[in-house]
Amino acid sequence: LNLSRTLVNVVSKSGSTLETLTNEELVRASFKAAGLDPGRHFIAVTGKGSPMDNPARYLRSFYMFDYIGGRYSVTSMVGAVMLGFALGFEQLSEILAGAHAIDQAAEEPDIRRNIPLLMALLGIWNHNFLGCDTLAVLPYSQALIRFTAHLQQCDMESNGKSIDRCGQSLAWQSGPVVWGEPGTNGQHAFYQLLHQGTTIVPVEFIGFRQSQYGKDLEIQGTTSQEKLLANLLAQSLAMAAGRGNANPNRRFAGNRPNCVLLADRLTPYTMGALMAVYETKIVMQGFMWNINSFDQEGVQLGKVLANEIIDHLAARRRDKNYQGTDDDLSWALLRMVDKP
Repeated sequence: LNLSRTLVNVVSKSGSTLETLTNEELVRASFKAAGLDPGRHFIAVTGKGSPMDNPARYLRSFYMFDYIGGRYSVTSMVGAVMLGFALGFEQLSEILAGAHAIDQAAEEPDIRRNIPLLMALLGIWNHNFLGCDTLAVLPYSQALIRFTAHLQQCDMESNGKSIDRCGQSLAWQSGPVVWGEPGTNGQHAFYQLLHQGTTIVPVEFIGFRQSQYGKDLEIQGTTSQEKLLANLLAQSLAMAAGRGNANPNRRFAGNRPNCVLLADRLTPYTMGALMAVYETKIVMQGFMWNINSFDQEGVQLGKVLANEIIDHLAARRRDKNYQGTDDDLSWALLRMVDKP
């Protein structure tokens, strides 16, 4: 990596997140060791007026609104800065245009023309009425290899709640466990359970009619993209309709809930629309469950406890004879980890 031609983007809303600052200092040390001024190679995405909003340390600060959670921030400065550098302003504008189109479509009162609302209601039917605890999101595109992981955070951090907006315990299930892998790789891993397992897993397939780059070969009468799409449609059909057979091992009951999201091609516009479909679906489900989809107290608790353990570690480094109190669970746990 040529550090003299490298730009580092540091993202922290508060400008004081310990993990981010620690990693930043590690990278800054590399620049200093190479005889470079980090202040000429670092930019910041942060809240206006935060400790990172500092021209002496950063070439430029880009501001994010304090009410935007990280999982919904792809179309804010958090995502826009890096996407702008990586793809260019025109492509970034296309991502934003795709997301905006879905935001407008989500206001359509006809459920048959409102994809996020339809998916939200189907998800609640599968989860709350049919008792399906998980949801598999399976994109048939290698470019979306990390998309399901993104949705895990967006969905499970938003709707993994047990308290409603009035502070009362929920009397129903909230968000499902979201998981998945791209395309045909998953067919040779977990699809067997999806087809014949005793656990019913609803599936959301994502596919495209055309290859991403328009470079495809015809082999034995069909293109690679047509073969990929055929596999997607075959899996959806098998889950829905099943197939009978005199051999019980080869019998497929079908009636496994699934839907297919199909677009022409994976473009920046399509990517923006796809993200917005899921973001809107998740928020709509939060409304229906009467929960706050925009906080994450479970995440905050982990940070608080981690800081308590970090404080013990720092105190022990300063004073070898340091001892925490026996009724401090974080100290007791740290002592257990110390034991060989």
